[in-house]
Amino acid sequence: MKKTLLIALLLVPFIGISQTTKPIEGFLGIKFGSSKADVMAAMQAKGGALMKGSTDDNLFFTNISLGHRATQAFEVKLFNDKAYFGGFIFQPENEASTLGFYNSLVSDISDVYGKGNATISFKDPYKFGDGNETQAISLSEGHMFTDWHSEKKSIQINVTTKLKVVLLYIDDTMDEQAKAAQKAKEKSDF
Repeated sequence: MKKTLLIALLLVPFIGISQTTKPIEGFLGIKFGSSKADVMAAMQAKGGALMKGSTDDNLFFTNISLGHRATQAFEVKLFNDKAYFGGFIFQPENEASTLGFYNSLVSDISDVYGKGNATISFKDPYKFGDGNETQAISLSEGHMFTDWHSEKKSIQINVTTKLKVVLLYIDDTMDEQAKAAQKAKEKSDF
């Protein structure tokens, strides 16, 4: 009995180490803090095309895939020439496949970063599991969201009312700095 307990106690640190997950450092091989030139080179290497309407601090791309999933659009935000945000918009094939797409994406992200924090809420008369989730979400009567956090960086996945699946990678510190700078700029206009 004592030997079994001792062996179990000795294995606990190894089990904990083997379950550690990858820290959130960036998206599509682009590290947070990468320059615009680095982002452009990485997107060109992946076959991405810069979309009209892009600015120095807000780049939009088409022809980008995340694994086997083609994006409808992909956005990278920069602050002081440093990437701090990567946003993917996915349009599932049809309404019926939206939740499966969302769940599959959550599962794939969880395989890399560990289990995320899921927030699922539905207003009456809707309930999760009733088969009417997509209808509830499209009517703003339901919400599905999962997020991951690692050292002031985060990943978020949600389903929009237009039944698109949105995946965001954010350096929270730089996001706060960018928002503060924007707010200061807006105040200076007065």
